[in-house]
Amino acid sequence: MRQLKGAPAWIMGIFSIAFIVWSIYGAIYPIETYIFRMVHMGFIFALSFPLYPFIKKQRIWVTGLDIFLAMLGVATIVYALIDVDGFIRRSTLPEPLDFYMGIAAIVLLIEVSRRIVGTTFTLVLVGSLLYCWLGNYIPGPITHRGYELDRIIGHMYMTLEGIFGVPLSVSVSFVTLFVVYGTFMDAAGAGNFWLELSLAVMGRGPASAGRGAVITTALLGGPQGSGVATTMSVSPVMWPILKKAGYSPNMAAGLIAAGGIGAVLSPPLMGAAAFLIMQFLNVSFWDVVIMVIFPTVLYYLGTFFLVELEAKKYNFQPPESSGLTTGQVMKRYWYHLISLAVLIALLVAGRSPQSAAIWAIVATIATSFLSKDRNEWLTPKNIIKATIEGAQNMIPVAALLAAAGIIVGMFSLTGLGLKISGLIMSWSGGIPVAALFLALLASMIIGLSLPITATYIMTVVMVAPALVKVGVPMHVAHLLAFYFAVLSEVSPPVGLSPSAAAAVTGGNPFGAMMQAWKYSVPAFLVPFQFSSTLLGANLLIIGATIQGFILALFTSSVSLFYLSLGIIGYLKDNISIIERGLLIASAVIMAFVPLNLSPQGIIPLLVGAAIVILHSIKKKG
Repeated sequence: MRQLKGAPAWIMGIFSIAFIVWSIYGAIYPIETYIFRMVHMGFIFALSFPLYPFIKKQRIWVTGLDIFLAMLGVATIVYALIDVDGFIRRSTLPEPLDFYMGIAAIVLLIEVSRRIVGTTFTLVLVGSLLYCWLGNYIPGPITHRGYELDRIIGHMYMTLEGIFGVPLSVSVSFVTLFVVYGTFMDAAGAGNFWLELSLAVMGRGPASAGRGAVITTALLGGPQGSGVATTMSVSPVMWPILKKAGYSPNMAAGLIAAGGIGAVLSPPLMGAAAFLIMQFLNVSFWDVVIMVIFPTVLYYLGTFFLVELEAKKYNFQPPESSGLTTGQVMKRYWYHLISLAVLIALLVAGRSPQSAAIWAIVATIATSFLSKDRNEWLTPKNIIKATIEGAQNMIPVAALLAAAGIIVGMFSLTGLGLKISGLIMSWSGGIPVAALFLALLASMIIGLSLPITATYIMTVVMVAPALVKVGVPMHVAHLLAFYFAVLSEVSPPVGLSPSAAAAVTGGNPFGAMMQAWKYSVPAFLVPFQFSSTLLGANLLIIGATIQGFILALFTSSVSLFYLSLGIIGYLKDNISIIERGLLIASAVIMAFVPLNLSPQGIIPLLVGAAIVILHSIKKKG
């Protein structure tokens, strides 16, 4: 992003504030759907070209080309807004000016994607459009009749199936408000609270440094809702602590990144994909929060198991005391919890996410004046600064979601999702476990080159219908795709979070990815735990029974412990290769077989327990 100064900075600041105010206004006063989304898209064009240069090298001035492209982008939106009703009616038979404006809007959005999101995602956009146009030249089961350019332009630019579709709706209606809320919390000093709290509770044992890294990322990640942002916030603080404890640069980067991507899973904010789940399933945001609570708990539980066992194996050094007890931290910073309490209370009461976010922002502003540091008071000046920062944080997310509308439009126009869903059904033979593994494989391949939100969008339209056909409930299928998309963030050879952390620790990006993969491997079991059996589906709480939930939580926790023990290979002493293999096999079987009195249900539990007991009673040596 350009670091603008002077008049350009003032102008972009005004546009940034208007960008945020538009979403707030739309949350308070109903606005016609097309107009609400189109104006949001106009702001994306107006902000993206001046703030992000044509080439990556940072420049402090805005070029004439950037101004022209921004104005052209805004013009494509203004043209549509002049006569919205007529514009909508012409979508199946666009007029020449509709056609050319549509081409301009799509090309400009592709350029915005290239500048902000990255080349790989941009190639996917271009490939999606080419597939719409030239589908009849593609052999095999994914072929289609192909569409003329005017039909493609009409679908992508003039309907709610393309650029102005569900992803952009999520951007303007929900994500903007929650990103701003996170920014306001940060401006009010909440980041210091989460950090001090995690350092106070991490203890003084060999695993305390690693434990502190996981706790810090979990606490910071919930409000931020971004894996990379959480990783970059935590890395400078935790790296010196982890280094003194004995962690290598790659291990530290991997651990912080593994904790950081858990931020996208962590209620109450999560990432943009959570709001997409809400829209796709037509459920309340609180329902989504409820469904992800225990998968998130299990995610961090698996990481904790690895941290504890690894610390014992390598005898890491305890960190120095932070000087503050948990009680002292809570006494000093307790007011930061008020806005979160307001947010959760309103969601539980059935208020809309927009209303809950706005009142949480109001609470953050009001409680900021309880801070002893006047720099953390959200005065009008600081509110303006935080709003501008929130808009700048939002632009990459908004650009991604707007561009993702083209991908969604491609699926709805060509029926590619149903074609791939049919292939998954065919290859899996209708066997649920096989379909689940194919879903994981598809998500991992897509996630190699795409951000989490884009990975979720592409994965869910392909795999959810197939999973539903083999008996997986719809809400479970969407959570599965969401979880797999999040885990793709740490999967080699492309992992944004570990690469970012490695830049701070001085580690090797690929080595950091492998370490992040190690720390998050237990989490790969979690989606199978809640999707492969009816018992496991109790983990999502929706439709759960108390007995089923307790049994599912017990089974999943034990399974994660066995897998972590098999990966690290140490309890009180080293565990043999054969025993490690048995532990891993037991963990995997327990993820796919409900715990019952049958041999396949009880044997894995007993085998793992026997190995744990055997090494627990041994003397350390």
